[in-house]
Amino acid sequence: MAHKIEIIDRDTEVEAEDGQTILQAMLHGGVEWMHACGGFCNCTTCRVKVEEGMDNLSEMEESEKNTLRRFKGDEVLEGPFRLSCQVKVYGDIKISEPEWY
Repeated sequence: MAHKIEIIDRDTEVEAEDGQTILQAMLHGGVEWMHACGGFCNCTTCRVKVEEGMDNLSEMEESEKNTLRRFKGDEVLEGPFRLSCQVKVYGDIKISEPEWY
């Protein structure tokens, strides 16, 4: 079953297979998205801001929490930010690219 990922600040959308990561879906759909570590949860360059559909995503695992925390501190875990290489899609979502690095 395919799900829609709308990238609102780029006015584009791609489809994600059930359980596919956001990054995999974007790259497969022809969207260029920074991912300096190659999708191994070692940086935050692939981060996304989830605008809608947080309930349609996988839970954040400790590795993702630790990477986000290392780069942006504990407060980032309270926001709508996820690493696209780690989060799996199980329904339609809307995302944007955060401005922080």
